[in-house]
Amino acid sequence: MFARVARLRFLCLTAAVLCVAVCHADGTAEASLLAGAAARSIVPPFPARMGGFADRKDSFKGVHDEIFARALVLDNGTAALVLIGSDLTDVDADMTKQIREKIQAATGIPPAHVLVSCAHNHSAPSLWEPGRLKQADPKLKEFFVQQFSDAAIEAFKNRAPARAGFRAGELKGATRNRQQGNDLIDPQVGVLRVEARDSRKTIATLFNFTGHPVIIGSNNLLLSGEYPGAASRAVENLLGGVAIFTQGAAGDITVQRSGDPFDEIERIGRTLAGEVVKTAGFVECRDELPLAGVSKMLSFSPREIPSVEDAQRALDDAKKQFDAAEKNKGNPDFRRQLEQQVRLQSVNLRVAKGRKEGTLKLPDAVPAEVQVLQVGDLILVAIPGEIFVEYALEMRARARQAVDKHMVLAGYSNGYIGYIITPRAARTGGYEASVARVGSEAGRSLTETAMDLLSTLSEEPQKTK
Repeated sequence: MFARVARLRFLCLTAAVLCVAVCHADGTAEASLLAGAAARSIVPPFPARMGGFADRKDSFKGVHDEIFARALVLDNGTAALVLIGSDLTDVDADMTKQIREKIQAATGIPPAHVLVSCAHNHSAPSLWEPGRLKQADPKLKEFFVQQFSDAAIEAFKNRAPARAGFRAGELKGATRNRQQGNDLIDPQVGVLRVEARDSRKTIATLFNFTGHPVIIGSNNLLLSGEYPGAASRAVENLLGGVAIFTQGAAGDITVQRSGDPFDEIERIGRTLAGEVVKTAGFVECRDELPLAGVSKMLSFSPREIPSVEDAQRALDDAKKQFDAAEKNKGNPDFRRQLEQQVRLQSVNLRVAKGRKEGTLKLPDAVPAEVQVLQVGDLILVAIPGEIFVEYALEMRARARQAVDKHMVLAGYSNGYIGYIITPRAARTGGYEASVARVGSEAGRSLTETAMDLLSTLSEEPQKTK
């Protein structure tokens, strides 16, 4: 009798342990990784202004290739993440907040675990007029919020037993540093492969690369996903599933191109896709992965703008130096630096006049969210703007040293604060420095915050339901 009772207790204890090991948080079986993916078209069914270029103010006239919001949900039973990539130029913090609220209401996944990212594609609809001096288009914003959240919620419903893993490839020769005019770039092609646990059929491929999608110019009025869209289509055609692109630290990185723009987006997209497919073939997938996410809000003062009088004097001095260098046919690099100074001071003068006349109001503070997510051996750092590549390279090296993990940086995520330049760029000037909204100290603050958040990932409560 005693032996029979003891055996019964042992069987009950064993069943309880097994349930802890394999029961999902919502009561279903399988505590190992679940994953689902989905996509939604974000072509507006009504007229909408195109963005990306200050001199383009018209609504789009047609669609060259469809643009999307794509979502991936990863769930290990105790934590879940939502990773959204889109073909938009950027999103603001309020739109991010609304998307996250809809997702949380439908899934229970907290805002800090939801990434809303953009390719920074310059052939997409825009919420704002050039200069962003007016309120966002409410009708377009509502449409985007619905499509983004619907994609994420469908991906959540599509969850199935899965395996995932990360590997980094490399693509050189496709980009250059436009601010410095050299080859200081980020050639990494980061690939997160998610596959069905039993069949190894692709559920999703999330990939990251760094380069401004500005191949198609401002005279174009056809919507397009640019080279990231072409790359995503090619990856989906070759591997199946949903291909989700995230943009890197592209603040000072542009794409090398020549020839017809629409031919070039396909050529560069296929080239990038080739590296993604090759890298995905070597990914080692596992069905048990730690998932975690943390975020922190920062606030920056707007970039200091001189008075009208000081700005005018600085512009006059810069023009004199540039004209003298041009006349004497001085060193080309030095002439280029002087030309950048002229551009910087010209914008400073325009902004200073706008502030004085009351036509331009700068905010008292610029909020910025830093988000750090972990997917197994991958650390994903999300920054809300156009951060310069030096910061991403530094963060990757420090993450590798601190936690021995891979890192990708997703710029243009969870909001937008404009260009995030280095102190060197603030001195040398150029387009990026001339239109930056925050000072050159912002990049260092964002970097150190990301590193601090990385150290807290293991301390984050994992329960999300």
